[in-house]
Amino acid sequence: MDGCTDWSVDYLKYKVLLGEPVRIKCALFYGYIRANYTHAQSAGLSLMWYKSAGHGDFEEPISFDGIRMSKEEDSIWFRPAELQDVGHYSCVLRNSTYCMKVSMSLTVSENDTDLCYNSKMKFFEKAELSKGKDILCPDIEDYIQPGKDPDIIWYKECKPKQWRQSIVRKRDTLSIKEVREDDIGNYTCELKFGNFLVRRTTELSVTAPLTDKPPKILFPAENKMSVMELQLGSPVNLTCRAFFGYSGDVSPLIYWMKGEKFIEDLDESRIRESEIKTLREHLGEQEVSISLTIDAVEENDLGNYSCYVENGNGRRQANIQLTKRAELMYTVELAGGLGAILLLLIFLVTLYKCYRIELMLFYRNHFGSEDVDSENKDYDAYLSYTKVDPDQWSQETREEERFALEILPDVLEKHYGYKLFIPDRDLIPTGTYIEDVARCVDQSKRLIIVMTPNYVVRRGWSIFELETRLRNMLVSGEIKVILIECAELRGIMNYQEVEALKHTIKLLTVIKWPGPKSSKLDSKFWKRLQYEMPFKRPERVLSHEQVLDVSEQGPFSELQTVSAISMAAATSTAMATTHPELRSTFHNSYHTSLRQKHYYRSYEYDVPTSGTLPPLSSLGNQHTYCNIPMTLLNGQRPQVKSQRSEQQQQLEEQHANNAMLPLLPRETSISSVIW
Repeated sequence: MDGCTDWSVDYLKYKVLLGEPVRIKCALFYGYIRANYTHAQSAGLSLMWYKSAGHGDFEEPISFDGIRMSKEEDSIWFRPAELQDVGHYSCVLRNSTYCMKVSMSLTVSENDTDLCYNSKMKFFEKAELSKGKDILCPDIEDYIQPGKDPDIIWYKECKPKQWRQSIVRKRDTLSIKEVREDDIGNYTCELKFGNFLVRRTTELSVTAPLTDKPPKILFPAENKMSVMELQLGSPVNLTCRAFFGYSGDVSPLIYWMKGEKFIEDLDESRIRESEIKTLREHLGEQEVSISLTIDAVEENDLGNYSCYVENGNGRRQANIQLTKRAELMYTVELAGGLGAILLLLIFLVTLYKCYRIELMLFYRNHFGSEDVDSENKDYDAYLSYTKVDPDQWSQETREEERFALEILPDVLEKHYGYKLFIPDRDLIPTGTYIEDVARCVDQSKRLIIVMTPNYVVRRGWSIFELETRLRNMLVSGEIKVILIECAELRGIMNYQEVEALKHTIKLLTVIKWPGPKSSKLDSKFWKRLQYEMPFKRPERVLSHEQVLDVSEQGPFSELQTVSAISMAAATSTAMATTHPELRSTFHNSYHTSLRQKHYYRSYEYDVPTSGTLPPLSSLGNQHTYCNIPMTLLNGQRPQVKSQRSEQQQQLEEQHANNAMLPLLPRETSISSVIW
């Protein structure tokens, strides 16, 4: 407005929450002129109001509706304020010869999410620990009726609070007699003004009491000269740490000096002082540090360096003396010590190389724990082996088959307590043979493959390539494979495929079976095999009746073999085929008091109570395998009650001594030669 004295924007900023009432007073009558509104009116001056988006923008006169927005003497009332009310409000006092103007800003904001206040419209207060503090409900004079105490409700973090006895509420003040650390937070006062609520929020921060002591140097030590020996040309970093008590809003002062010179006065680019870093801060108390760096120490860099800390209560210092390091002199004692350490190291490495398996087994047996990742597996290992046809038997193949069928399971199951899955013994079909094998391998922690020349020729591993699930387990390392080589395989048909198979398996261990010379349980072979098997704590194994007498025992005097039973079982199918008259004897004879069931894959048959078998010489040349009950394999006898007759016990004894069990033709048709 031309010819009008403009006082620009008043320092008082009006801030209000959306939906709350607010009064904007013309600042001319509260600091710019000595007259009030009544005197101005009596002098013939008129008061007009204008609004603009910002200072200097176009101003337009305000039309008051008298309801939500009204002009009352020297003020404008908003009941309530809305977001559209944001802007600058100018009051102009004038007549024909006089004009004066001033602007006031108004900000309308919404509450922060899930809060009763806006974080940009808070008031701030500080209080010292253990001292008293009054928190006022500010700027509420316009909403209090004269002569009446306001009814104010206080909240902390927008929630009602049960105040402790040392906190007193009086009129527009919340008085804390002894401030504690948990008093930190946001305090909101609320009062009613007509149909509206007016809220004011104050954030209280708590500090430690003002200190009356100088800072304390933590490192290097005060009142002591610290000496640091250096080699010329090497870099060095000196760090000074200090504790500063609460000193109001004053920043910590900490710095380095060399002698009587500040670091910046040395005029050396190699020597630099870092910025002050705050390491920790609590209630205004701080732990800070500053570093002095010398890139390459020279002769003239040696000397005394001092770290100074100070505040309004005093100054302290700590000193470091940089000196040149003396040349290192090698003595006989030092050389002898290094030699002894070297010999000890060589001895330990040699001991580990020679007895690595023994050391690992000792540690695992005494300090190891069960394999938690494989707890849901039913078996410790799946045994894969290809049996030899009778017409190919030789001394060497007999020894290999005896190792695979008798020695290996006996040692792992009876001596070490592992649970093996042997397909012809344990497999109960639920689908196709390949699917059943995949399921059982998946339930095993290890896969043991007894690699013999017969296994290589027959490509016994092919089942692991045909089944996608099995192949993925080998390639991904989901199961660890232990490959036992029983003979020299080079030059045998399909040997190149064996090498390719080894590269396919991710987790593979190859162990060579040396033959009968590894008959003792403390041999390297069994220790290596036990190390590769899952960890299992030794358990006491119950003793069983011997199946063979002492003269028939193999190289393991403490182990019992079942070769007689397995060999007799191998000819049972041929007997059933050559002598069909036995079928009715075996399958039609039935005794109600004695009945045992044996499983050959998914087929079930009954053991006869009596029967006459032809001599072995009359059997055919067919080579078939069947499952033998575990009670027979382990040399156990079923318990008999004393009430049974002598005749029943004789029948049972005849059955127990019959080692050859006939099979039906349909049972022989699905026999597998691969375990």
